[in-house]
Amino acid sequence: MQEPELAIEFRDVTKRFPGVIALENVSFDVRRGEFHSICGENGAGKSTLMKILSGVLTDYEGEMFISGERVSLTGTRAAEEIGISIIHQELNLVEELSVAANIFLGREISRGWFLNDGAMDSAASKLFQQLDCEISARQLVRQLRVGDQQLVEIAKALSLKSDILIMDEPTSALTETEVERLFRVIQKLRDDGVTILYISHKMEEVFRLSDRITVLRDGKHVQTLNREETSPQEITHLMVGREIESVKLGANRAVGETILDVKNLSLPWPGHAREWRLKDVSFSLRRGEVVGFAGLMGAGRTELLEALFGASETPPQGEILLRGESVHFEHPADAKAAGIAMVTEDRKRLGLFQQMSVRENITVCTLDEASVSGMIQPGREQSAARESISELGVKTASAETPITALSGGNQQKCIIARWLRTNPDVLLLDDPTRGVDVGAKAELYQVIDKLCREGLAIIVTSSELPELITLCDRILVLCEGRLTGELTSDEFSEERIMELATEMNC
Repeated sequence: MQEPELAIEFRDVTKRFPGVIALENVSFDVRRGEFHSICGENGAGKSTLMKILSGVLTDYEGEMFISGERVSLTGTRAAEEIGISIIHQELNLVEELSVAANIFLGREISRGWFLNDGAMDSAASKLFQQLDCEISARQLVRQLRVGDQQLVEIAKALSLKSDILIMDEPTSALTETEVERLFRVIQKLRDDGVTILYISHKMEEVFRLSDRITVLRDGKHVQTLNREETSPQEITHLMVGREIESVKLGANRAVGETILDVKNLSLPWPGHAREWRLKDVSFSLRRGEVVGFAGLMGAGRTELLEALFGASETPPQGEILLRGESVHFEHPADAKAAGIAMVTEDRKRLGLFQQMSVRENITVCTLDEASVSGMIQPGREQSAARESISELGVKTASAETPITALSGGNQQKCIIARWLRTNPDVLLLDDPTRGVDVGAKAELYQVIDKLCREGLAIIVTSSELPELITLCDRILVLCEGRLTGELTSDEFSEERIMELATEMNC
């Protein structure tokens, strides 16, 4: 039997960062035209390896072969020239440029001495037609929500017409409908012979699409398996090196008094045909309770949390009662002072201080507890950071490690730790496990359950319905800014939630 042609071969690839070996002697191959999934916990080395393949990282040990030829890439442009493109998990867009300008950045279409904006707009629009989504080519990227920005990244990669396409968590911010659209595009690419390397923590996606699955753990290659010869349970076990216990949450929670009462909350949408991002939303939240908000993209989940946190672009209408008293927050600092904390959906833009260390990111909101007479005491600050690192199980070489050196999941843990240090009464979590692996998710679920049992009141949104069903005591469903239903735990089902999220009269 003829050996399959190889598109990629890694031989003893090793990558070292200060204090950390991200990859150690990784060797495996990828066949031409194959859909090859790369699985592993956050920090396993998946994204590092893909950055080497796409020319983002050029300083490493070992060898890499493309179509049988040894290559040493000098940058991303060199990778693109030999047919390799990547869709990054962390968005790499210029917010002040238009969608079309981002897609063709560095590859602009010109007409003589001038840019041909019309041609770029037209080409971008055709890419979005291929993705079956409605995004204006001329809209500024900063005006888009995370999910639409993710689709811009996908369109950007598709525009390169590459032979090898790397997808790093491409569905992390997409709705179920958008995921299905993406899968149709992926199938077309496979039919055209494109080799796809796919990183995802979602086992359903991995087992739906893969030809083979490679598992990395702690920077090492564990095993490469044919999809039909393994199972999600085996892959998960190989990823974490242990069995993941079934998460059983919510039972016997002692729910206390109402701490937050929202009455007829509305959020104007100036200049939009719908007029309202949120309209007449009313609900309550009690101590020791997790309330989830479900809904499709654009339903108003993030806008609701921003309105509660004093972070919405336009002032909300209606009434917010905190501990029985009416409150009005003009700035997130006001909400923080009142005992409300929020972990944002967009970790990179709104959550991280990218030039700071792990320690600084964790303590930035609570420097007063580490200060004496207005002077920060380094010992106190370091002690506080180490305490949070231990409590949430952050994987880092030290508290002084740059935050950007951590995996996405560990960055998210640092942001959660930062807000927990403010000792809030109400914690708002906007899609908190986006891009977090299965092992870290289970750990975060246990943290959320523990905080809830200690009396914290929690509101959580998620793009994954099973996550809401696992975490929540109640689930409220939004559709186009309106509350269309409320479900108790004995009424939970994905089918019922989707019915409420897509009501014809919403």
